Amino acid sequence: HSSQDQPKHSYISYSNIRVSMSQQVYNPYNWKMIVISQVAMLLMATVLSFYPEYFIEVYIAYLIIIMGVSTYMAQKSNPLLSQRKYLGEIAKAPVLFEEKNIDEIAAKDEEYQAMVREFASQTMRSFGFYFLYMIVLLAVYYLVFSRIVVEYVGLMRFILYVAYFEALFLFNYFVVRNMIKFRMMEVVAPRSYRLTLKGIFSTDMSGIVLHASQLSEAKVTINPEKSYIEIDSTSAKLPFRIRLYTRDLQRLKVSLERLQKESRA
Repeated sequence: HSSQDQPKHSYISYSNIRVSMSQQVYNPYNWKMIVISQVAMLLMATVLSFYPEYFIEVYIAYLIIIMGVSTYMAQKSNPLLSQRKYLGEIAKAPVLFEEKNIDEIAAKDEEYQAMVREFASQTMRSFGFYFLYMIVLLAVYYLVFSRIVVEYVGLMRFILYVAYFEALFLFNYFVVRNMIKFRMMEVVAPRSYRLTLKGIFSTDMSGIVLHASQLSEAKVTINPEKSYIEIDSTSAKLPFRIRLYTRDLQRLKVSLERLQKESRA
Protein backbone atom coordinates (compact mmCIF):
# COMPACT_ATOMS: atom_id res chain seq x y z
CA HIS A 1 0.00 0.00 0.00
CA SER A 2 1.97 3.01 -1.13
CA SER A 3 0.76 6.55 -0.61
CA GLN A 4 0.47 6.90 -4.41
CA ASP A 5 -2.13 4.14 -4.44
CA GLN A 6 -4.42 6.07 -2.10
CA PRO A 7 -6.98 8.69 -3.18
CA LYS A 8 -6.38 12.21 -1.94
CA HIS A 9 -8.55 11.72 1.16
CA SER A 10 -8.77 8.11 2.20
CA TYR A 11 -8.21 5.80 5.10
CA ILE A 12 -6.78 2.36 5.70
CA SER A 13 -8.71 0.52 8.38
CA TYR A 14 -6.98 -2.18 10.38
CA SER A 15 -10.17 -3.38 12.06
CA ASN A 16 -13.94 -3.26 11.75
CA ILE A 17 -14.29 -1.00 14.76
CA ARG A 18 -16.09 2.27 14.03
CA VAL A 19 -16.99 3.38 17.51
CA SER A 20 -16.80 7.15 17.98
CA MET A 21 -14.76 8.10 21.01
CA SER A 22 -16.11 10.38 23.68
CA GLN A 23 -14.87 13.95 23.53
CA GLN A 24 -15.47 14.59 27.21
CA VAL A 25 -12.62 15.13 29.62
CA TYR A 26 -12.47 13.55 33.09
CA ASN A 27 -15.77 14.03 34.92
CA PRO A 28 -15.28 15.04 38.59
CA TYR A 29 -19.00 14.45 39.30
CA ASN A 30 -18.78 10.67 39.62
CA TRP A 31 -20.50 9.04 42.58
CA LYS A 32 -17.31 8.71 44.63
CA MET A 33 -16.49 12.39 44.32
CA ILE A 34 -20.11 13.29 45.12
CA VAL A 35 -19.91 11.27 48.36
CA ILE A 36 -16.59 12.92 49.26
CA SER A 37 -18.07 16.36 48.52
CA GLN A 38 -21.07 15.70 50.74
CA VAL A 39 -18.87 14.58 53.64
CA ALA A 40 -16.61 17.62 53.14
CA MET A 41 -19.60 19.98 53.13
CA LEU A 42 -20.87 18.56 56.42
CA LEU A 43 -17.39 18.84 57.90
CA MET A 44 -17.04 22.47 56.79
CA ALA A 45 -20.49 23.35 58.09
CA THR A 46 -19.62 21.77 61.44
CA VAL A 47 -16.33 23.64 61.76
CA LEU A 48 -17.80 27.00 60.69
CA SER A 49 -20.73 26.59 63.08
CA PHE A 50 -19.10 25.18 66.20
CA TYR A 51 -15.30 25.51 65.83
CA PRO A 52 -14.66 28.54 63.58
CA GLU A 53 -11.22 29.11 65.13
CA TYR A 54 -9.99 25.91 63.42
CA PHE A 55 -11.41 26.70 59.99
CA ILE A 56 -8.10 27.65 58.31
CA GLU A 57 -6.35 24.45 59.45
CA VAL A 58 -9.30 22.25 58.43
CA TYR A 59 -9.64 23.99 55.07
CA ILE A 60 -5.94 23.53 54.24
CA ALA A 61 -6.18 19.84 55.19
CA TYR A 62 -9.31 19.55 53.03
CA LEU A 63 -7.52 21.05 50.01
CA ILE A 64 -4.57 18.68 50.38
CA ILE A 65 -6.82 15.61 50.74
CA ILE A 66 -9.21 16.53 47.92
CA MET A 67 -6.32 17.25 45.53
CA GLY A 68 -4.72 13.91 46.36
CA VAL A 69 -7.97 11.97 45.97
CA SER A 70 -8.86 13.78 42.74
CA THR A 71 -5.42 13.09 41.24
CA TYR A 72 -5.57 9.42 42.20
CA MET A 73 -9.06 8.94 40.78
CA ALA A 74 -8.18 10.85 37.61
CA GLN A 75 -5.15 8.62 37.05
CA LYS A 76 -7.34 5.54 37.45
CA SER A 77 -10.16 6.66 35.17
CA ASN A 78 -8.65 9.23 32.80
CA PRO A 79 -7.07 7.56 29.73
CA LEU A 80 -4.92 10.64 29.15
CA LEU A 81 -3.13 9.99 32.44
CA SER A 82 -3.26 6.20 32.39
CA GLN A 83 -1.27 6.14 29.14
CA ARG A 84 1.56 8.09 30.79
CA LYS A 85 2.75 4.99 32.64
CA TYR A 86 4.03 3.64 29.31
CA LEU A 87 6.20 6.68 28.53
CA GLY A 88 9.46 5.27 29.93
CA GLU A 89 9.05 1.97 28.11
CA ILE A 90 8.22 3.68 24.80
CA ALA A 91 11.00 6.27 25.03
CA LYS A 92 13.71 3.67 25.72
CA ALA A 93 12.77 1.44 22.74
CA PRO A 94 14.55 1.63 19.35
CA VAL A 95 13.37 4.59 17.24
CA LEU A 96 11.52 3.87 14.00
CA PHE A 97 10.64 7.41 12.97
CA GLU A 98 10.96 10.94 14.33
CA GLU A 99 9.48 14.26 13.24
CA LYS A 100 10.26 17.71 14.60
CA ASN A 101 8.60 21.12 14.29
CA ILE A 102 5.80 20.42 11.82
CA ASP A 103 4.17 23.82 12.40
CA GLU A 104 4.51 24.91 8.80
CA ILE A 105 2.75 21.74 7.59
CA ALA A 106 -0.11 21.99 10.09
CA ALA A 107 -0.49 25.69 9.29
CA LYS A 108 -1.43 24.81 5.70
CA ASP A 109 -4.32 22.62 6.89
CA GLU A 110 -7.19 25.11 7.14
CA GLU A 111 -9.53 22.47 8.61
CA TYR A 112 -7.19 21.86 11.55
CA GLN A 113 -6.50 25.56 12.03
CA ALA A 114 -10.26 26.21 12.17
CA MET A 115 -10.56 23.55 14.92
CA VAL A 116 -7.73 25.20 16.87
CA ARG A 117 -9.36 28.63 16.62
CA GLU A 118 -12.76 27.29 17.70
CA PHE A 119 -11.19 25.41 20.62
CA ALA A 120 -9.32 28.54 21.76
CA SER A 121 -12.46 30.66 21.47
CA GLN A 122 -14.58 28.17 23.41
CA THR A 123 -11.93 27.85 26.13
CA MET A 124 -11.71 31.63 26.55
CA ARG A 125 -15.50 31.88 26.81
CA SER A 126 -15.57 29.18 29.47
CA PHE A 127 -12.80 30.85 31.47
CA GLY A 128 -14.57 34.21 31.19
CA PHE A 129 -17.86 32.76 32.43
CA TYR A 130 -16.10 30.92 35.25
CA PHE A 131 -14.30 34.11 36.35
CA LEU A 132 -17.60 36.02 36.34
CA TYR A 133 -19.29 33.19 38.24
CA MET A 134 -16.62 33.27 40.97
CA ILE A 135 -17.02 37.04 41.39
CA VAL A 136 -20.79 36.70 41.75
CA LEU A 137 -20.37 33.78 44.16
CA LEU A 138 -18.00 35.72 46.42
CA ALA A 139 -20.25 38.78 46.32
CA VAL A 140 -23.31 36.75 47.30
CA TYR A 141 -21.44 35.06 50.14
CA TYR A 142 -19.87 38.15 51.69
CA LEU A 143 -22.62 40.68 50.98
CA VAL A 144 -25.66 38.50 51.64
CA PHE A 145 -25.14 35.09 53.24
CA SER A 146 -22.44 36.04 55.75
CA ARG A 147 -24.65 38.86 57.06
CA ILE A 148 -27.52 36.44 57.57
CA VAL A 149 -25.60 33.59 59.17
CA VAL A 150 -23.82 35.85 61.67
CA GLU A 151 -27.16 36.38 63.39
CA TYR A 152 -27.39 32.69 64.37
CA VAL A 153 -25.30 30.32 66.46
CA GLY A 154 -25.05 26.59 67.06
CA LEU A 155 -27.44 24.24 65.33
CA MET A 156 -29.27 26.92 63.37
CA ARG A 157 -26.03 28.24 61.91
CA PHE A 158 -25.06 24.66 61.02
CA ILE A 159 -28.37 24.14 59.18
CA LEU A 160 -27.88 27.40 57.25
CA TYR A 161 -24.36 26.42 56.17
CA VAL A 162 -25.53 22.96 55.09
CA ALA A 163 -28.38 24.51 53.10
CA TYR A 164 -25.98 27.00 51.48
CA PHE A 165 -23.40 24.37 50.54
CA GLU A 166 -26.06 22.00 49.20
CA ALA A 167 -27.66 24.75 47.12
CA LEU A 168 -24.24 25.67 45.74
CA PHE A 169 -23.44 22.03 44.93
CA LEU A 170 -26.75 21.48 43.15
CA PHE A 171 -26.34 24.71 41.18
CA ASN A 172 -22.86 23.64 40.09
CA TYR A 173 -24.07 20.16 39.19
CA PHE A 174 -27.14 21.09 37.15
CA VAL A 175 -26.28 24.56 35.82
CA VAL A 176 -22.62 25.55 35.95
CA ARG A 177 -21.12 22.36 34.57
CA ASN A 178 -23.46 22.58 31.55
CA MET A 179 -22.51 26.21 30.92
CA ILE A 180 -18.76 25.89 31.52
CA LYS A 181 -17.50 23.09 29.31
CA PHE A 182 -13.77 22.59 29.17
CA ARG A 183 -13.40 20.05 26.39
CA MET A 184 -10.55 18.41 24.59
CA MET A 185 -9.95 19.05 20.92
CA GLU A 186 -11.30 16.28 18.71
CA VAL A 187 -7.91 16.07 17.00
CA VAL A 188 -4.53 16.65 18.65
CA ALA A 189 -1.45 17.13 16.46
CA PRO A 190 1.89 17.13 18.30
CA ARG A 191 4.52 19.54 16.93
CA SER A 192 7.24 16.94 17.43
CA TYR A 193 6.91 13.20 18.02
CA ARG A 194 8.70 9.89 17.89
CA LEU A 195 7.69 6.34 16.92
CA THR A 196 9.56 3.52 18.60
CA LEU A 197 9.07 -0.24 18.67
CA LYS A 198 6.92 0.20 21.79
CA GLY A 199 4.61 3.02 20.72
CA ILE A 200 4.25 6.72 19.96
CA PHE A 201 5.02 9.71 22.16
CA SER A 202 5.28 13.43 21.61
CA THR A 203 8.53 15.25 22.30
CA ASP A 204 6.79 18.61 22.71
CA MET A 205 4.42 19.81 25.44
CA SER A 206 1.29 18.07 24.12
CA GLY A 207 1.87 15.00 26.29
CA ILE A 208 0.76 12.42 23.71
CA VAL A 209 1.53 8.81 24.67
CA LEU A 210 0.14 5.76 22.86
CA HIS A 211 1.40 2.26 23.56
CA ALA A 212 1.90 -0.15 20.67
CA SER A 213 -0.70 -2.50 22.15
CA GLN A 214 -3.33 0.20 21.54
CA LEU A 215 -2.56 0.26 17.81
CA SER A 216 -3.55 -3.28 16.85
CA GLU A 217 -7.24 -2.33 16.56
CA ALA A 218 -6.81 1.32 15.66
CA LYS A 219 -8.48 3.07 12.76
CA VAL A 220 -5.79 4.75 10.68
CA THR A 221 -6.58 7.52 8.20
CA ILE A 222 -4.01 8.59 5.60
CA ASN A 223 -4.33 11.99 3.93
CA PRO A 224 -1.59 12.47 1.29
CA GLU A 225 -2.95 15.88 0.27
CA LYS A 226 -2.41 17.38 3.74
CA SER A 227 0.50 15.09 4.59
CA TYR A 228 -0.73 13.48 7.76
CA ILE A 229 -1.72 10.14 9.27
CA GLU A 230 -4.51 10.15 11.84
CA ILE A 231 -4.93 7.48 14.51
CA ASP A 232 -8.22 6.71 16.26
CA SER A 233 -7.41 4.16 18.95
CA THR A 234 -10.69 2.93 20.41
CA SER A 235 -8.99 0.51 22.79
CA ALA A 236 -6.94 3.32 24.37
CA LYS A 237 -10.20 5.29 24.92
CA LEU A 238 -8.43 8.59 24.35
CA PRO A 239 -10.88 11.49 24.01
CA PHE A 240 -9.25 12.62 20.76
CA ARG A 241 -7.72 11.38 17.53
CA ILE A 242 -3.96 11.71 17.12
CA ARG A 243 -2.89 13.44 13.91
CA LEU A 244 0.72 13.04 12.84
CA TYR A 245 1.80 15.62 10.27
CA THR A 246 5.01 14.72 8.46
CA ARG A 247 7.46 15.71 5.75
CA ASP A 248 7.89 12.05 4.74
CA LEU A 249 4.45 10.42 4.60
CA GLN A 250 5.61 7.15 3.04
CA ARG A 251 8.31 6.57 5.68
CA LEU A 252 5.89 7.37 8.49
CA LYS A 253 3.33 4.98 7.00
CA VAL A 254 5.88 2.15 6.75
CA SER A 255 7.05 2.79 10.33
CA LEU A 256 3.49 2.78 11.65
CA GLU A 257 2.69 -0.47 9.82
CA ARG A 258 5.81 -2.06 11.32
CA LEU A 259 4.79 -0.84 14.77
CA GLN A 260 1.35 -2.39 14.34
CA LYS A 261 2.85 -5.69 13.22
CA GLU A 262 5.11 -5.71 16.27
CA SER A 263 2.10 -5.05 18.51
CA ARG A 264 0.28 -8.08 17.09
CA ALA A 265 3.28 -10.41 17.38
